[in-house]
Amino acid sequence: MTGYDRYGQRVAALRRFADGGDVWAMERLAEALREVDDAGGAEHYLRRAAELGSVSALGPLGELAEADGRVAEAVGWWEQAAAAGCAGADLQLGALYLERGELDAAERWLQPGAAAGDAEAMANMGVIAHRRGDDETAVRWYERAAEGGNPTAMRSLGVYSARAGEFERAVGLLTEAVRRGRRDAMAVLGALYLDLGDTDRGEHWLRRGAASGDPDSMFHLAIALRDGGIPATLDSPTADESTSWLRQAADLGHPEALRLLLEP
Repeated sequence: MTGYDRYGQRVAALRRFADGGDVWAMERLAEALREVDDAGGAEHYLRRAAELGSVSALGPLGELAEADGRVAEAVGWWEQAAAAGCAGADLQLGALYLERGELDAAERWLQPGAAAGDAEAMANMGVIAHRRGDDETAVRWYERAAEGGNPTAMRSLGVYSARAGEFERAVGLLTEAVRRGRRDAMAVLGALYLDLGDTDRGEHWLRRGAASGDPDSMFHLAIALRDGGIPATLDSPTADESTSWLRQAADLGHPEALRLLLEP
């Protein structure tokens, strides 16, 4: 029997029990359906499980709603999860409110986790402070979050360090952020090296970031090619390549790339 056949039998068995009202089967079936990208089917069974009193279905429902862009609905699910005492629901709520720009609500949910030393909560508290214009407080939160291993805080702290002229520290933070998965830190590294006059390293990081699919790297690479920050080669006409990277960045939703392409 192939793995696909075993999967099909498992799903069929779970569906039979789920359709009969078994909450455990509904949740396991939803997990299986999410594995094959059937978000609609997974949500159907999670909703049924939640209606029957399942607390553990609330978080996954919030995740599905957020992934689908239904942020207000996601907030509702996570608020129910938080009220039911689900671990991590407060941090998810804080991040969602931050995404919506509701800073006071975000702070209310994130503060306890940040005070307890959660690195992601501390990084988001740094974002809140930054958006309020309180860079001193933002840096303190980023410092603590970076010490806790948060790559987002490392990237942000790297930007602050570069602005303060602490280039060696900035490079160290940004390089570590890349190592921990923050692709957009490569765009910052590339731009930083170009500003320092190190064209080779600047081009290296921007091309590496662009190749990884990071729209910020694509945009900065396009601008550097257009303006001569990265020199042309015989086999790489900069005007054509610049436009190509701008288009790719715009396709990924980069607003500045789209604006430049639409300018008369």
